[in-house]
Amino acid sequence: MKKLSVALFAFVPLGTAGLAYAQSTSVLYGVVDISLAKATGKPVELAGGAPLTNGSSRWGLRGTEDLGGGLKASFNLEAQLDPTTGTGSGGFIRASNLSIAGGFGALKFGRTLTPSYWGVRAWELTSAANYNVVSSQFQYAGLNARNSDEISYTSPSMGGFTVTLGHVLKGDNEGVGKMDLNLIYKNGPWSGGLSYNKLRDKGSNQVVGVSYNFGTVKLAASYHDVTDAGRGKGFTLGASVNTGPILVIVDAARDTENKDTDLLLEGRYPLSKRTFLYAAHTRNGKGKAPTDVNATMFGVRHNF
Repeated sequence: MKKLSVALFAFVPLGTAGLAYAQSTSVLYGVVDISLAKATGKPVELAGGAPLTNGSSRWGLRGTEDLGGGLKASFNLEAQLDPTTGTGSGGFIRASNLSIAGGFGALKFGRTLTPSYWGVRAWELTSAANYNVVSSQFQYAGLNARNSDEISYTSPSMGGFTVTLGHVLKGDNEGVGKMDLNLIYKNGPWSGGLSYNKLRDKGSNQVVGVSYNFGTVKLAASYHDVTDAGRGKGFTLGASVNTGPILVIVDAARDTENKDTDLLLEGRYPLSKRTFLYAAHTRNGKGKAPTDVNATMFGVRHNF
């Protein structure tokens, strides 16, 4: 993704020409995504957010400073917006964190995507599109995609494996406390992820998934046990096919406890490296057929 550079070097005060200062970069980035959508029980609408768009529109700032000795400091601030109305989130609700990274791995502090989210995204076919069946049926190991007040550590890659451990302290989580971790494997055509999370003195939730890329066809499957988050047990099966410039994705998630199935059929056509058209049809089952929700959308996503 091409980004706009808004700062190239750290500020050097007058009178300190004999001192060396670390190089620093900051970038402005974002997504604008709008669709024409029709959902069960609603008229056709111009949609600017989840679950009727491929991605959530947002803008953010991201920066890194080289501290020397292999250490780097970085920050990420990200806000959400609705391009159909021009309204924003009123804060950096998508990301607000600070990181220190080096040969030991990376430490991150603040609001961020959870380890469970990244454990699922490692193998999920749509790259966590708003309408993906994994999140609509099971969420991300039963939890929302983000934690506030999270402290996390990500290891260096070891033969294709990385581990991320996240924790929310009791004082930041109404005295409950939370731990969240993943184990991710990426090597050649294989991608896999284990996600696990637990509230203090309560039950746990776990997910394991894997995908294999044959080239033209990519297959993915997963198993979910997220009953302690009230999302049940079940599995997903899906495939993506590259038919020339068009990417077609077919995916299904089945909650075997609640007898509920979510389905997705999606097609994407690239206009450039940063912009693509998409068409998607989803079925979000609620356990009983009369309450099933179907949605069809045609949209465009632009990354900047």
